[in-house]
Amino acid sequence: MSLTLEDNDGLVNADFIVIGYEGSELAELEQINQAVTAGTGVRVATLKFNHLAGEPVTKYRYNQRKFYGCATADDVYVELTGDGSPKDIQVDDPQGTVLEYTGTTYSFFKATYYNSQTIEETDIDDASAADGDESKRYASLWNIRKHAGLAGNPLYSDLRLETKRSQAENEINSAIFSRYTLPLAEVPGLLSQICELLAAGYIDYEEFGKDGEGVKWLGEGRALLKSIQKGTQVLIGADGTELARQGTTGVLNGYPNATDTDAAQFSMDDRY
Repeated sequence: MSLTLEDNDGLVNADFIVIGYEGSELAELEQINQAVTAGTGVRVATLKFNHLAGEPVTKYRYNQRKFYGCATADDVYVELTGDGSPKDIQVDDPQGTVLEYTGTTYSFFKATYYNSQTIEETDIDDASAADGDESKRYASLWNIRKHAGLAGNPLYSDLRLETKRSQAENEINSAIFSRYTLPLAEVPGLLSQICELLAAGYIDYEEFGKDGEGVKWLGEGRALLKSIQKGTQVLIGADGTELARQGTTGVLNGYPNATDTDAAQFSMDDRY
């Protein structure tokens, strides 16, 4: 595909360019694949979309992001190749380039810029470490996004999703506080399901009101929470045992019990 530019100054063969408005769904990241002659067009691979005259063409020094993980903030970072690193820069996504880490080994993360043609990469020491606390959260942003039907909608930002997730987690904690010790040692699948239902319900109800699925999802999530409060359902950890209870809430205690060596004597005539 040959592109006619008003000015191709500074562009050379193998450069990476973005055709279209960055952050729009029609923006494309392509590589020039022919020698560039001043005053003429440039050639790239076949484009996926039609582009109008006057759209911008932007040169990118890097075409990919590399993602790294580490157990601590200041130790050696390991590239997350098994999770998809490096990834092409998502120029059509206003949220930027997204990679979801599904493991449990690393808690801190960094990202660099990478040029797959020249093998040039920005210094990882200059990248800021981010605390990836997803293992402590009740549901991932991606799972909430999918449940709410927003997987293909990058305009609904992760920041808005995080607001709804925090709201759902607060409702869950308020409901189980009197029964379980917080913070929980682990997040059982039942709580993840409830969090997805509540967060997606908040989102859907905000967008569509009573005409959407939000009311149903909120009802389902709150019904599960109520069953936990009543004790008809319990939170089970990975080892198959119930998570730590909050004191003796929900547990029947009596006297004497199996640990008493000198049991008190009771009779039918005693008054209390």
